[in-house]
Amino acid sequence: MGDTLWPLGGKEEVAMPRGRWEGTVFKRRRYWEGAISLGGQRYWVTGKTRGEVVEKLRALVQRHEMGQLAPPTRLTVGEWCREWLQAGQTRWRPSTLRRREQALSPLLERLGQVRLAKLSPVHLLRALQELATAGVGSRTVQMAYDTLRAALEDAKEMGVIADNPALRTPRPRHEPREAQDWGLEEIRRFLRVALEDDRPLSWGLALMLMTGLRPGEMLGLRAEDVDWDAEALRVRRAIVWAGSQWHEGPPKSRAGARTVALPRLAMEMLARLPRDGWLFWSGERPPRPSAISEAMASLCQRASVPRRPAHYLRHCHASLLLALGVDIKSAQRRLGHATAALTLDVYAHHLPGQERAIAEALDRALNRGREAGLL
Repeated sequence: MGDTLWPLGGKEEVAMPRGRWEGTVFKRRRYWEGAISLGGQRYWVTGKTRGEVVEKLRALVQRHEMGQLAPPTRLTVGEWCREWLQAGQTRWRPSTLRRREQALSPLLERLGQVRLAKLSPVHLLRALQELATAGVGSRTVQMAYDTLRAALEDAKEMGVIADNPALRTPRPRHEPREAQDWGLEEIRRFLRVALEDDRPLSWGLALMLMTGLRPGEMLGLRAEDVDWDAEALRVRRAIVWAGSQWHEGPPKSRAGARTVALPRLAMEMLARLPRDGWLFWSGERPPRPSAISEAMASLCQRASVPRRPAHYLRHCHASLLLALGVDIKSAQRRLGHATAALTLDVYAHHLPGQERAIAEALDRALNRGREAGLL
């Protein structure tokens, strides 16, 4: 039996196989959407084309007739998310687990008691709008959405729910707050103040600026990781804080295990450190995150530069690489990113003043063109 189509308020009603069930297909701005009622439940699907949506609706009908469609469940959004996080303890790094717990927290305050099977795009959209109205940062709202979407997608894959309502909810836009980046002179001032400080942790922050290491990678450095002959560092471990304790493990990704060439200034600094044990801390435990933040704030104040978190030093290093004309693949390897796309997406920023340098370079190129009679 072929599809029977007719207009219905700007939508198309589709007769499903054997004529027992009917679904509705309609066009959104960038995708197609379909809906169908089966067993007293309303199911939604999306696709890039109308044909893809029709096939998904047919698949739902077939699963319903075979008794394979997820039945209504009394599980709440909060209960499912807690189960999802608990299952993630064996799959994710402790820091990843902690980050996802924190990301979900503001949404679960508003949606935790909603029945999972009843969760709709309207519920989610309203909760996201409430977070934004309450002054929650746009990046935090976006991370909350992304994490819940992932949790719901796993629920769909496991047959707990038939469809992921987050896929039909627009992803919140992240609108970075205007914050002036450090210029080259400010970077130099910070580095000078950090190197003049007599605390190893301050030198660790200086090394982050000179190498682009993550804070956890800096804390994970031992004396034997320095290759004095090659003037390089081997990044082989990271120490990260996961809510209540430190965890030692491999770098964030496979690409994070890398060798980083060192400038002469960094080699001179490392030569002043002990040749055994951890490079930038001693004792039984690493410094707490608050100690790192306090050291960073103190150095920023003494260098008269805008206060930034320690991870910003990695951003500074990446910006320096790109401003110096280092190709993106080399920058990717030095920063330990899994892909060059990530390097471009996160760190493709110019240092202040680079726009003027670009304009002057264009002037020089165009003037040579004029002299050659091309313009």
